[in-house]
Amino acid sequence: MGAGARRRASAMLPPHQFHCLLDELPLHLVPAGYLKRARLSGDFSQPVSLNPNCELLSEKRLPAQLQARRDLIEGFNLAGSVAWVHDDATGVVNPFWLGQRLEATISQLSPGEPAPASLPENDRALLTMSGILVPHGHAERRASRWAAIVERRRQAFRENNYVPLSGLIHPFHVAALRRYYRHAIRRGAIRFGDEQSPFRYAAHNEIVARFFHHQLADVVSAIVGEPVKPSYVYFAAYLSGAELRKHTDREQCEFSVTLCLDFSPEPELATSWPLRVSTPQGTVTIYQALGDGLVYRGTRVPHYRDVLAAGHTSTSVFFHYVPENFRGSLH
Repeated sequence: MGAGARRRASAMLPPHQFHCLLDELPLHLVPAGYLKRARLSGDFSQPVSLNPNCELLSEKRLPAQLQARRDLIEGFNLAGSVAWVHDDATGVVNPFWLGQRLEATISQLSPGEPAPASLPENDRALLTMSGILVPHGHAERRASRWAAIVERRRQAFRENNYVPLSGLIHPFHVAALRRYYRHAIRRGAIRFGDEQSPFRYAAHNEIVARFFHHQLADVVSAIVGEPVKPSYVYFAAYLSGAELRKHTDREQCEFSVTLCLDFSPEPELATSWPLRVSTPQGTVTIYQALGDGLVYRGTRVPHYRDVLAAGHTSTSVFFHYVPENFRGSLH
């Protein structure tokens, strides 16, 4: 993408609004482990075609399942074209913004139609990793993999009341969220200090986090083995000296997901600030890489973190859920 095109795209998609523009994806913010695995396992020369579960929409149009919940995309900039990729296995829909070049490529294809052989390798890799282009049999393999994950993780959650789960948010969105929240903190859009810690930036029901909060409800339902609904989501960016004292959560956090979103210094694998959970068998230490989540019963499992070391920062998003029949406050 030429410099002129990059400037036009950047001007169209300002940093204070969320977007994940594939043409200028901040690759340095994509979790390193994901890129390494993609390079090792991905054959991006294989035939791929347009994903039948991908909707290319423009002029701020939304997929059918979001049209009644426009409040969830208030923090998005939907100018230009967005490819909405539906994951039938998890129920999640992932938006990817397209610049002029990639939009021209995708708009000429029909669902199931092979991508042209002339498509540059880098573009093919981006479109394949985002799920816009998929190899033959992708949907069946995805459904089978997700069913196996659910079976294993649900059993572990049933036994322990917690279970690690990676891949909750697409790595490209992890990168876009890291950029978005860093900018939000720099411009003073997120307050510093709250009741739990004087050493963190925090936001309750931040507008962009709410989109992902609602998207993950079906995933959490599958893992915990019962229908849930979102209560609230909390963003927290910790500075050196921060500490998360041992605690259990209130009733609005019956089922929770702690997602590791950002960390400095940049980790190659797991970060150096683990989450600790107390169990009848003793303390379990859980190290998370960027993008990793921990699903747990916040009301039953005591959890904490030690003091964050000097020169380090750590950002997490806490997605909280309650049983579907819960009738109390969701705040």
